[in-house]
Amino acid sequence: MTVESWSLSVSIRYSCGVLTTAVLVTSFGAPVAAQPSQSPAVVATASGQTQKPIDSDQPKTKAGEFPRFAWDQHPSVLFGKGTRISALARLQGHVRDSEAPEIEESAQTLDFARRRVGVEGEIANKLFFQVEAEIGSSEIWRDVYANYTQFDTVQIQGGKFKLPFGLEENTGSTNLDFVYRSMASTRLAPGRDIGVMVHGRVLNRFLRYEVGGFDHDGRNARSNDPEHVFGGPTFVGRVDVLPFRHQKSELSDLMVGVAYTTTDVDEGLSGLQARTVFGYPFLSEPDLWVNGPRRRLGVEARIRPGPASIKSEYMRLTSARLGQGTDGSDLRDFEASGWYVSGTWVLTGEKKADNVDRPRHPFLRGGIGAVEIGARLEELTFGTVNGDPEASTSPRADVVLGNANRAATFGVNWYLNRWVKIQGNVIKQTIKDPLQGPLPERPSFWSSVLRFQLSI
Repeated sequence: MTVESWSLSVSIRYSCGVLTTAVLVTSFGAPVAAQPSQSPAVVATASGQTQKPIDSDQPKTKAGEFPRFAWDQHPSVLFGKGTRISALARLQGHVRDSEAPEIEESAQTLDFARRRVGVEGEIANKLFFQVEAEIGSSEIWRDVYANYTQFDTVQIQGGKFKLPFGLEENTGSTNLDFVYRSMASTRLAPGRDIGVMVHGRVLNRFLRYEVGGFDHDGRNARSNDPEHVFGGPTFVGRVDVLPFRHQKSELSDLMVGVAYTTTDVDEGLSGLQARTVFGYPFLSEPDLWVNGPRRRLGVEARIRPGPASIKSEYMRLTSARLGQGTDGSDLRDFEASGWYVSGTWVLTGEKKADNVDRPRHPFLRGGIGAVEIGARLEELTFGTVNGDPEASTSPRADVVLGNANRAATFGVNWYLNRWVKIQGNVIKQTIKDPLQGPLPERPSFWSSVLRFQLSI
């Protein structure tokens, strides 16, 4: 047995032990702390899904019986009607393997991808807040914001949070259909930054808008190299509509949207990165000189009929290169684009739009939980890949010789109960120009990843 295979087997045994403990705790311990359910009412969330109010599972009490403890979605202390504070914790670990070389040395050992703790709460049903930190990260603070929620048509949110660009990028990591977001969402969508946003739903919730200003164009556009540049003050806008919202049909959940960002980038080497699903570069010369406006355009669509779901996005980014020619002339804009189409099906029958992470028959409590299968096809392209004879890998080339990576992902999700989720993905990636990729001798390679998740 090789050192690699020994470490992988130890990792799997260790992860199974941790997971078994988590399953037993959440299956038997948490329900004891929770109060019995009493035919809860249902309220709408900002995403259009429904969930139970935090104190709807509690027996009716007199007005003076506060504060009190409750555990529905999160362990919470209720201070009064519409006022609470809840504890958050999330642990995600995975084991993965690939035919291609890995950037991280821990690829074949148990890797804890996320160790987050935080709090969220509400004040008088008018102010929502969240503070979340990543343990052991160089950037400890994740979401730190407050949102004034008194009016459905106009709400104001400020702090550090994700720019409203990208359907999948703005889906929480615990609710992803696959272990990793698409390459386009990871590399082209902005991600988190500090800013202020006005948002709301109008026209009888037919249309949702989000408009904001941020200090920069998001963490995803930056590298760890301080020599690389990124966007300054950024404007972002997003609009989505539910055209059949008021029809009693499977089309009522159909959502289509569009988003746009604009910023200016100072002269320097771009921080954008062309990387595979596991983070390996597939562009020989990633450092390009840029200067001037950077713009993003995104189009998204989603529908969730019954136990199924279909989602798709397209993103395009352009970054100006003013005065970056060897003679000081303007060069053509650098372009990057990406898209994906994905589909899922819940084999155990839960409706995708009704929080499939709360299975009807949890594991060890009369059932097996919820089981879901899915597939996704995606592509990420950096630079020119159409065979232009003028294309070059020079950092100051007028036409940038680029590359593309296409990936097909096949996955299974097992929701044991509302707290524990296991995901397994098998991924085939194909590099258009393998000489710039992780395996110069072959264009295609397979990878796999197994992740377990515990969240409270």
